[in-house]
Amino acid sequence: MIQITKIQLFMLVMLFEVGSTTLFALGIGAKQDAWLVVLLAFLISTGLIWAYTQFPRICPEQDFSEILNEAVGRKLAIPLLFIYGAYFFDSASYNFFEFGSLIKMSALPMTPILVILYFFMLVSIYILSLGFEVLARTGEILLPVFIIFMITIFVFTMFSGQFDINEILPILGNGIKPLLGKTLFDVVFFPFGELVVFIMFWHFVNKQEGIRKITFIAVALSTFLIIFSLIIMLSILGPDLTANTEIPLLQTILSINIANFFTNLDLLAVLIMFIGGFYKMSLHFYGVVLAIIWIFKIKNIRWVILAIGLMFPIWNNLRFENMAYHRWLGFEVHPYVMAMVNLMTILLLIVIFLKKKVMILKKRRKSDANSTSNQES
Repeated sequence: MIQITKIQLFMLVMLFEVGSTTLFALGIGAKQDAWLVVLLAFLISTGLIWAYTQFPRICPEQDFSEILNEAVGRKLAIPLLFIYGAYFFDSASYNFFEFGSLIKMSALPMTPILVILYFFMLVSIYILSLGFEVLARTGEILLPVFIIFMITIFVFTMFSGQFDINEILPILGNGIKPLLGKTLFDVVFFPFGELVVFIMFWHFVNKQEGIRKITFIAVALSTFLIIFSLIIMLSILGPDLTANTEIPLLQTILSINIANFFTNLDLLAVLIMFIGGFYKMSLHFYGVVLAIIWIFKIKNIRWVILAIGLMFPIWNNLRFENMAYHRWLGFEVHPYVMAMVNLMTILLLIVIFLKKKVMILKKRRKSDANSTSNQES
């Protein structure tokens, strides 16, 4: 039986949340107030996190397929699992291609992207084949490394001589309107709404009662890192350049030059993005695998991981013509898909809650009827 600790859950949530957010300037539609958009999105998303973590409280130690079977029956559970699996597959493909493209642009420009994708995928196949616990244990090792690398970059950029905190001023200089609308909508669902994938993994946690607290703490700390990295990017590049740069974090790091000694630190950026991207893609990918084995009742999970994993790079290479097309789909189409899946999850939670209430009422009426008949006799 697969079991992970609360500490391992904390590590996975943090790596997942920061993940690919290092590639983008979240909320940059609000210019210098982008960090406020992230903060506001986090506050709104606490409702979503509460909903996701309500599943293990209502149905402790049950996997998601068992929850669905109990709530809506097997006939409806199968198409719902298919929808979730398709969404996780779609999300994994976005993460997979963007990090393959990043490695090609920054480190291996002469290598065909399909080769890079296969090497990236083989690592994920190997770790996931060993078990979800192994993925969680590697998170315990790599999260401290990830955070050390990020703090190192923050310190170097602040002392590079190009850091200007005035770039994020005036706060709310354009009013509150730029903070609202589609910019806020996008940030609520990316990255916070993507936590819906963890409904597939809650049953792996050995102590169910601590899931909500651990998740909230991990997401809060992740939000702090995201906001701080945004402030760094805005202070170095300025709002306009940050908005128009393909990979703002990489451009920020390339600008570091301390006494002509600490320069060309782009390797740190690549390592940060690779670690975060690996966990974000792998967790979505494992969600797909779980959905498939639950639908078809497959016992050997390794063959499913291998079969899907080997065709995954080819699918991504055919699907995305280039990074520009990938970004357009990711920003204009994918947020609405995420919103639909999140809404579906909340509706499912309401159905489960109402069904539990009805069952409790039936039990009470039955016990009252039994006690009444006993008194009459």
